[in-house]
Amino acid sequence: MKLSLFGVGDAGTRLVDKLLRAEVETGRNFTDGNVLAFNTAAEAFGETDALPEERQILIGDTHSAVNQYVEPADDSPDTDTASATDRDRSPGVAGDPELGAEVADDELPEIRRALDLVDDTEVDAAMIVAGLGGGTGCGVGSVLLAELKSIYEIPVYVLGALPAADESDERAHTAARAIRTCVPLADAVLPVDNEAWARSTQPLTEQYDEINEMVATRMLSLFAAGESEPATVSEMRIDPADVMRTLAVGGLSSVGHATIEVDTSDEGLFARLMQLLGLAEETPDTQTDAATIKRLVRSALNSKLTLPCDIESTDRVLVILSGPPSAISRKGFETGRYLLEEETGTVEVLAGDEPLPNAGEITATVLFSNVTDVSRVDKLQKRAVAYQRGQNDETAVVDTATSTDGATTISADERATDDDSDQPFEFHEPEAQHENGDTSGDTANTADNNVAGEPMATDDSAAETPADADTDLEGDDANTAAATSSDEHE
Repeated sequence: MKLSLFGVGDAGTRLVDKLLRAEVETGRNFTDGNVLAFNTAAEAFGETDALPEERQILIGDTHSAVNQYVEPADDSPDTDTASATDRDRSPGVAGDPELGAEVADDELPEIRRALDLVDDTEVDAAMIVAGLGGGTGCGVGSVLLAELKSIYEIPVYVLGALPAADESDERAHTAARAIRTCVPLADAVLPVDNEAWARSTQPLTEQYDEINEMVATRMLSLFAAGESEPATVSEMRIDPADVMRTLAVGGLSSVGHATIEVDTSDEGLFARLMQLLGLAEETPDTQTDAATIKRLVRSALNSKLTLPCDIESTDRVLVILSGPPSAISRKGFETGRYLLEEETGTVEVLAGDEPLPNAGEITATVLFSNVTDVSRVDKLQKRAVAYQRGQNDETAVVDTATSTDGATTISADERATDDDSDQPFEFHEPEAQHENGDTSGDTANTADNNVAGEPMATDDSAAETPADADTDLEGDDANTAAATSSDEHE
């Protein structure tokens, strides 16, 4: 599958660079150079190795509110307070998604000129890569998403990092808003949960490279499978249409991954063809192979997912087996697919293989599409609700203190009850999630307007914007709302 990659912010820039390095290391050419990285600070560009300089697009450098220099942060612990303080000192838009969106809107002509460097006719899909908790990732990313959706006829996906629990409430709030903006508009969103992958024994900032490595491995196993030169006959070679069909239901998706070493035998092309044509009898070795594949797929199911979720809530599943052709049999495929049907409860299980003749291991990559039971997103959104309430309370105090004309002052919380924002938020059903309709009081239905106009607005009068919609997610329906739906995870 061919992808164009668009990194946004520090996290997106670094992760795209990691993906390009992995592309070279594995021989899977899945971008053909169709890559761009947008940032409001040049700092991250200096840390890249594989991202060409002409593909690094700095925006907002002439904007008065954008900071290109920052005082070094102290060595204070990586706590909630320290994280918020570090954000205030950060270069670029300093974690402000409204400013990020404003910069992107102002520089749309520059962004569009940069997009001319990407040949969308030579790729199967586009992917925005960003940290959803950052001002650039969320703000610029939402404007870029709307732009790509308006000009591309190919699917546009979002690979986004979610902030860890010890990052600031402001970042959690920004990430929750980003999810609510991206899910109704993107063809699929693949969040990466930093909290699930971070180790408590060391600061998160020291783990970014390791987390990026994990993400790159899984994304290449999923999207770049089959992009190396085929050297043998494939039983069920993975096709881009399989990946796109799996993701076509939209919403949030998660990826599992597992690998086992195998002892391959040089059986030759003729024997391989006989097996594929069904003219060779099954041997005990083949039966053992089927059992091995079943264990491998189960390991992928039980592995640490990019987004921890209840796999029984998925709509559609895809499994890709990569490894030596002699170790992957049709019976192994059937066994693996049957296991996935049993464990997920869905019959929509697609499968494909990626023959790697010189490999000494088999890898199973499992994609769970439109997962609807995601406790991590629920917690993130509840945290965002609490943060928004605190902001509203502060606004209400200011409103009351500054009211001098004797008029009754309405608090932010009271204003929120004047519209539909106290109702549980629900996204579209998968087959209708990108259609426009009656948008009254419905954030999902108005996602196009939110993003293209003022995507990050927090004005209380804009009851349909992602910021105000955070308050909708309180209650029992938050679970469904989040998943029918991760600037810096680095």
